[in-house]
Amino acid sequence: MESGAETHRLRQEIERALRRAFDPADVLPRLARLARIAPAASDDGIFAHRQLAELLVERHPWRAAIYARRALAHGPDDDRAWAVLAFCQTLLGNFRCAATAYRRAIACAPGNPWYAHNLGHLLDVALGTPARALPWLRSAYGAKGDNSEIVASYVHALARAGKTREARDVLERALDRFDSRELEALLRWLDQGAPSREGKRTSKALPDQEPRAFATAEEAEEEAARPVRAPKKDQRFTRVLERGLSHLPLDQRQRERALVLARDALAGKAPPPSRKRATPGRGDDVAGLAAAVAYAIVYIDHVPLSQAEVAAPFRVAVGRLRGRFAELRAKLDIIPGDARYATTRA
Repeated sequence: MESGAETHRLRQEIERALRRAFDPADVLPRLARLARIAPAASDDGIFAHRQLAELLVERHPWRAAIYARRALAHGPDDDRAWAVLAFCQTLLGNFRCAATAYRRAIACAPGNPWYAHNLGHLLDVALGTPARALPWLRSAYGAKGDNSEIVASYVHALARAGKTREARDVLERALDRFDSRELEALLRWLDQGAPSREGKRTSKALPDQEPRAFATAEEAEEEAARPVRAPKKDQRFTRVLERGLSHLPLDQRQRERALVLARDALAGKAPPPSRKRATPGRGDDVAGLAAAVAYAIVYIDHVPLSQAEVAAPFRVAVGRLRGRFAELRAKLDIIPGDARYATTRA
């Protein structure tokens, strides 16, 4: 009885804390205690494990996934547990597992537009299948057409599926109703021709993207005549960067500035990857640095995209992007609105 009374008291305290602004450092120990003392199959046990997953997911997605699975082991119809597991898998880069988990969440709660949105956005951006994403995003848009995030995801998938006229119509109707920097960036993206032609417009290597000033006409002629030979690893990095950028709602100028920033990163100003995290093929590092460069432009220009949204098209875990961006920001002294790379001015 004492144990039952304690679980009841803890549950009430936690629910009160969750209903108001709270400090997770205060709630997490109580949740952990509730998870220990409550029977795993009980409502309190499922609640504790699900809440632990929801509170830990962004900082510790691996641990959060374990808690979510514990909740689902005894509550397989818990849509929130499926949704948080899907988010964990997204952050860990396991996109197909994430899509499966979102489908389970939708099966448990078919009327939730956010589950449909998240699945559609994942299919479009992370898995590169915009046509499969459209039914889910259309459903979310039908239920929440006044939400700029859902509108942006729907427009992006429409354009990538070749339905640019419909994408523009949806976008212009939304811009008539509310202001959104993200939607304005999408409009510029559509004006540039949307995704299929972006890779053709950007350079194939990493030469200087801006005109240089030369002391004499002869020097300029010599520079123009000199062949540009980017190292193969730089060319590979550029392809990865351009491919990832083509899936993000950034305009042409922002893509060009990303290449300039990438040139500086490859010029020896950015640090090498940690030896502990390096892989034999180095593919993860190429994608990780490319994702960090893309996020740097998002950070500099205040584009309303999360690290998870930027990481997805590069197929890297959010933790990898976060670490590489921290290194890049420190070494290049990147700040919001950085004049070297910004395309907007405050």
